[in-house]
Amino acid sequence: MLDTIPAIYWMIIIGVPVAFFTFILFQIGMFIKDSRGIVTETKETLRKTNKILEDAQEIVGTAKGTVHELNQAIVTPIRSISTALSAVSAFISGVKK
Repeated sequence: MLDTIPAIYWMIIIGVPVAFFTFILFQIGMFIKDSRGIVTETKETLRKTNKILEDAQEIVGTAKGTVHELNQAIVTPIRSISTALSAVSAFISGVKK
């Protein structure tokens, strides 16, 4: 009886590591299952973010166009008038001397 290890001890010696290994595999499976849901949610969030970004780019493009039109319609004529007035002012100051 003392020469052999009883069967119950062998079951315990083999059962505990197998149970531990099975628990680890279960946890890895749950992690993969949860990460699938997270990836799906991330894809949806990225789609929404891209839509918002496209809208923002459209708004910025419209604002740039408006600024360019204002520059052409208002600022450019004012600069040309300012240049003409500067020329007249220089001419008058040259005549006064």
